[in-house]
Amino acid sequence: MQSFTFRLPTNIHFGVGAIDALGKEAASLGKRALLVYGGGSIKRNGMYDAVRSQLESVGIEIIEYPGVRPNPLLSHADEGARIAREANADLVVATGGGSVIDEAKAIAAGAHEGGALWDFYIRTRRITGALPILAVQTLPASSSETNMAGVITNDETREKFSIRSPHICPRAAFLDPSVTTTIPLQYTAYACTDILSHVMEGYFTTTDPWAPVQDGMVEGLSRAVIDSMDRLLADPADLDARAAVMWAGALAWSGLMNAGVRGASIPVHMIEHPLSAHYDIAHGAGLSIVIPAWLRYVRDRIPERIVRFGREILRLGDALDGSNTPDQADIVIAALVEWYRSIGTPVTFAQGGLTNVDVDACTAQAIALGKLWGVPGHSESDIRAVYALCTG
Repeated sequence: MQSFTFRLPTNIHFGVGAIDALGKEAASLGKRALLVYGGGSIKRNGMYDAVRSQLESVGIEIIEYPGVRPNPLLSHADEGARIAREANADLVVATGGGSVIDEAKAIAAGAHEGGALWDFYIRTRRITGALPILAVQTLPASSSETNMAGVITNDETREKFSIRSPHICPRAAFLDPSVTTTIPLQYTAYACTDILSHVMEGYFTTTDPWAPVQDGMVEGLSRAVIDSMDRLLADPADLDARAAVMWAGALAWSGLMNAGVRGASIPVHMIEHPLSAHYDIAHGAGLSIVIPAWLRYVRDRIPERIVRFGREILRLGDALDGSNTPDQADIVIAALVEWYRSIGTPVTFAQGGLTNVDVDACTAQAIALGKLWGVPGHSESDIRAVYALCTG
């Protein structure tokens, strides 16, 4: 295990009624809030009224900024930063899923820093400060409520890049699993796929020969997500399962799972981001297409890790007995594909509605992301080969 420094500065309020702590947290940060949200879902599930009530109860003036898309756009974030500056907002309240929180981070940084927001995403400028952020999570998946990263798509260039800074880590997060019981199963499945990817990638790419603490956490969290999704297929209103998914979503990419893990990287996200940037596919749907393809491509590099995933997480047991390691790895990948199919997520471009994928453009963007993120071992030919395997 490598040396590391881990800090989670976010105050997490978890459980039914967690939103009741919002007013006190907000009052400690400012008097004028930019309320960032997406479409109408937070009005239907009651969270819009609850957030406004909390802010108004402590005398905070509210400037609303709706319209965040599932794959948030740079132009919308730029406009939000301008509005926040002109309104003299002193905090940002993000109410929605990871996309809303990601864009709120861009707005908070842009309002503080000024200038071209995209500069932070291509790493020509560093974020030196941001408006404080409060995150009301309503669609758990990204861990954006507990981490210092944010993703956005440049709608002119169709590039989906990310920022990372301790200044954009939310000061507090409010996680009420009862709000998630009305999320359609399709989007719940996408969320679970995203959560699993956040822990699976470090698990598969680590070069540590022995990491019992981190492996144990990843395996336990992954089993919890899979079991919870299976329970939700039977009963979408299962509050315990919804709570497990929400807590797993907050932990998965908080930094805890990869703390001290040697060699952990995110090649699957590197390869998927261009797909959701160019074709606006749901991120979780793109991941369930790319993950099996990537595993097939790297099978001979990491067969033992794939087999361990099958034994410890998919609990394949006897199905893996009597085979050699490469064959066992194939059994594991096939079982993962079958689970994706069982929860309704796509596993090929065609199933995801992607036709005539511009592999040249996607590969070029993946290479650029790999350089920014420090993802090793993936040449242009490697990435093209993974995209080829996404066709089925």
